[in-house]
Amino acid sequence: MTLVRIEPWHENDLGLLRQLNSPDTRRHTGGPETDEQVLARHDRYVHFAEGGQGCMFTAVPPNAVCRKAASRCWVRRISSTRPGT
Repeated sequence: MTLVRIEPWHENDLGLLRQLNSPDTRRHTGGPETDEQVLARHDRYVHFAEGGQGCMFTAVPPNAVCRKAASRCWVRRISSTRPGT
């Protein structure tokens, strides 16, 4: 069994984000972003946890030189009151 580490997104993950910015990967979101958009998204990912919005993660295979995947987990606030009550 191969174990994979899940680590919070950090500054060094910009290369992974650029790899994920391919026409095939981004076909359902309007296509690849400009470099400026990628840099802005990377900055948001790095700072997600600080704002309480959630966290962006990377999957790191054992002995990996580079990261292989990305995943996001976000906070969902549920109201304790129901509409109309």
